[in-house]
Amino acid sequence: MKKSKEKNKKSLIILGVAAALLLFALGLTYFISYNNDFTVRIEGKKQKIKNCSSIIEKKGGKQARLEFLQNNIGSFNQKLLSGGTTAVAAAELQTILNDMASEFALTIQSQRILSTKERGNLLEVPVQITTQCSITNLKELLYMIEAYEKFFSISKLDLRSIRGRERKDVKASIDVSGFILNPDKML
Repeated sequence: MKKSKEKNKKSLIILGVAAALLLFALGLTYFISYNNDFTVRIEGKKQKIKNCSSIIEKKGGKQARLEFLQNNIGSFNQKLLSGGTTAVAAAELQTILNDMASEFALTIQSQRILSTKERGNLLEVPVQITTQCSITNLKELLYMIEAYEKFFSISKLDLRSIRGRERKDVKASIDVSGFILNPDKML
């Protein structure tokens, strides 16, 4: 009987040690998986911090670009015709062209407002002028149009030679365009 009690005692001890080892192994497995999950969560949070940092850096760059554009929008707007409508802008363009022509004693024989064209956020306001002058005067007029403080574009130039008794003249038909902001595309 004593031997059977000792056998039962040894079996219980072995069973207890096995249960303790099993519990220790389960605890160790749980601790390792919790630690791995914790590491994964930490890495996820580090990635979120990096993403937020890059967004903040990009925002700083975008903010600087926005400030640059806001500072330069005034100088851009000064290069546009000041008329709020295409008719007013065309009249302003005709006045400017007449002033340029009078500077070289050129006579503008005819003026015609052409149809406007949409160019993104801008409207192109073209005017066609016809004049008879020498090549030198025409060259100076074209240079003044291109170098004017407002942004003008010469989209078409037709020349016909006219021979007079003493000098050679040309009859020039010039399509000059100025630009205004497109009221339909404004912010």
